[in-house]
Amino acid sequence: MCRQTLRCACMHAVQAGIDYAPLRIALAAGDWRAADDATRAALIQLAGNGALKRGYVNASEVGGMPAQDLIVLDTLWRAASGGKFGYSVQRELFTRAGRRWVRFFKLLDWVTGSANTYRKWPTEFIYSLEAARGHLPLTNTLRGSHLITAILEHPAFGGPAGARAPIGEESVGQQAQGIRELL
Repeated sequence: MCRQTLRCACMHAVQAGIDYAPLRIALAAGDWRAADDATRAALIQLAGNGALKRGYVNASEVGGMPAQDLIVLDTLWRAASGGKFGYSVQRELFTRAGRRWVRFFKLLDWVTGSANTYRKWPTEFIYSLEAARGHLPLTNTLRGSHLITAILEHPAFGGPAGARAPIGEESVGQQAQGIRELL
C-alpha cells in the first residue's frame, strides 16, 4: 500500500470519492471539534444529493453509504484516538448497553445529571481525549435515535448480519495500520 498520502492509502477502499484530508489533518492536529465537523460533512456527502441540499443525513440514507468509506472514517478516528473514539467503539458500547439508549448515552457521556439531560450541541460536548470512550464522533439525536441506529447497524460496523464488510484484499487491521502510519 502506498504510504505517501491519505488519498493513496485509502484509494482502493474508498468508493464515494470523498476527500478525507480535512478529517485526517484535524485528527492529526488533535482538533477534535474540527474532526467532528469534517466527519459530519463526509457523512452528508456520502448520503448524496438530498442530504447535500438539506445539510443533514436522514437515517434512510445510511444503508446506501459504501461500507469502505464508513470504515475509513472509523479507522481514522480510532487511529488518532488510540482506539478511544469511532463508530465501531460506539457500536461496541451500544451492544454492551443492551441497545438501551439511556445506558448508551450515559456511557458516551452525551447526557448529564440524574435526569439524563442531553448536552447542548456543540458547547457542552467534550472535544478532547479527556472525553469518555466513544464520546466522539457526535451524531445528532434531536430527531430521534434513527440516524445513529442506522450508522451503528451498518454492515461496516457489524450490522445485523454481524460481519464487517471487506476492504479489498487487505484486512481491516492492515488498512488501519496503514492509516495510523499516516497520522
